[in-house]
Amino acid sequence: MIKTEVAMPQDMGGPTGLRVMVTGAAGGLGRAIAEALHAEGAHLVLTTRDADSLPRAAAGLDRGPEVVTAVADVTNDVELAKAVELATARLGGIDVLVNNAGVPGPAGPAWENDAAEWWHAMEVNLGGALAACRAVLPGMVERGRGRVVTISSHAGHTRWPHVSAYSVSKAAVNKLTENIAIELLPHGVTAFSYHPGIVDVGLGGSAAPVQDSDNPWDRRIVSWLDAQREAGKYVPVTEALGNLLRLIRGEADTLTGRYLTYEDDLTALTAATGRG
Repeated sequence: MIKTEVAMPQDMGGPTGLRVMVTGAAGGLGRAIAEALHAEGAHLVLTTRDADSLPRAAAGLDRGPEVVTAVADVTNDVELAKAVELATARLGGIDVLVNNAGVPGPAGPAWENDAAEWWHAMEVNLGGALAACRAVLPGMVERGRGRVVTISSHAGHTRWPHVSAYSVSKAAVNKLTENIAIELLPHGVTAFSYHPGIVDVGLGGSAAPVQDSDNPWDRRIVSWLDAQREAGKYVPVTEALGNLLRLIRGEADTLTGRYLTYEDDLTALTAATGRG
């Protein structure tokens, strides 16, 4: 058995004062994450795909901890690098990266999907998460501390037929997390993939734009989401963010590399590692 020397992350003092970068922060879940972190005292670096959405990302967050906004499409390495440079100049660095940016991808049988649209979901959901890590991790490694939390989905943990690009991309995100967590062990940086449940914002929010879609598979997914909502399977945003905030605070660093969900008992899981 190979013994690995592990440099566990230093205590970064909870969200107050933490410098957290959130990708895809203009609306939906990203916006909810930003609001919750700001309320807990974290300084924020909020990235959006285009300049038009920057005001939405920072709206109402003008008091208290500093908020830095930057245009950074997660498929654009140059924009991501510039966002990190700005964050370093303004805040001194980034302590936590929340990989939130994502797209649903096409619906329907995989062999009938437009190939470019299917692959675009991989480029954003998987490639974007990796690109953000490539931009942020060198600074974390240099400082010997940091955390990366990538928003995943149950669809990547099991399957989601007829939304295969999304499902496969999230499965790949989970495997990417497992691998980089091991690579980061000697550097005091942790990594997690996190499933927040189905929430009524972002990809799980209002499906009005596709209800009248010509694609029957889009309408089928809308019907499925409506059924989940009616069955009470949607998760309140505050509940969805509960464990996410705990990961960001560093309350479960010994679980690095894990796929975790809003339902998990992080206290019990951490205690089971023998280091909680």
